[in-house]
Amino acid sequence: MSVVGNSEWYSEICFRGSLAMSYKIKNRLHCEQSKYQKIEVIDTESVGRFLLLDGKGMVSERDEFVYHEVMAHIPYMVKPELKKVLIIGGGDGGVAREFLRHPDVERVDLIEIDERVVEVTKQFLPEVATAFADPRLNFLPMDGIEFIKGKENEYDVAIIDSTDPEDFAEGLFTKEFYASVKKSLKDDGIMMAQTENPFLDEYNLKSIYDNLRAAYPNVQSFFAPMLVYPGVFWTFAFASKGIKGNELLASKRAEMEKMQKDLKWYNMDWHEGAFKLSNIHKRVLGFED
Repeated sequence: MSVVGNSEWYSEICFRGSLAMSYKIKNRLHCEQSKYQKIEVIDTESVGRFLLLDGKGMVSERDEFVYHEVMAHIPYMVKPELKKVLIIGGGDGGVAREFLRHPDVERVDLIEIDERVVEVTKQFLPEVATAFADPRLNFLPMDGIEFIKGKENEYDVAIIDSTDPEDFAEGLFTKEFYASVKKSLKDDGIMMAQTENPFLDEYNLKSIYDNLRAAYPNVQSFFAPMLVYPGVFWTFAFASKGIKGNELLASKRAEMEKMQKDLKWYNMDWHEGAFKLSNIHKRVLGFED
């Protein structure tokens, strides 16, 4: 946090200390040190209420729907049957909220290591956390890496909704973890994860995708803008045992035509185009033409 003139600002410094994104603060709403991380909520002039973990922006009122809608509706639209979902991380509940828009989703297991993230989000970003009132959501406050061990042929979709690949989240980007997630999926299962910004490649994104390619026969990437994430241009991984992320099912189009009218970002036209990658996206993540 810093002061410019008479105004207080929050700045997230990234890209090896050479770039920052800044937000003018209206009010500080919450600050605590949990067992795992520092949790803050600030109210800003530009993006509204903003959840920070260890000083990094996670969820803002202005753009949260983008991340949460794409993580849920993309796998829903390409998988014939989607009843049981695993979310590792995602303690704000936004991805679960979007999956639970679909009445045929029977259960969502949400595994979040820090239950204080859940409680703080419920209090300060209640419109994001509505899924916690749905009886189909099963919240377990534990380590996702430990949870996934021994699970086999159980889930239709696994979403890795993690922070950056460092500290206790680093293990969520390894070859071993991706292999464990694969075992937990049914034969036509799908895994998805956020995979950072290719312009600001602080975490060797090709190595992350190489780990995915070692575990899954089909690995794709797509992109969406995240206003509060460094560099705004954000990539996501789609990995499966065969299903393609850009092949929407005709059988689900009628339902989505109705639903997408109430969504803020996702629609099927965007979905089909998001998997068409620029040259820099392909090169940095290790895709070939």
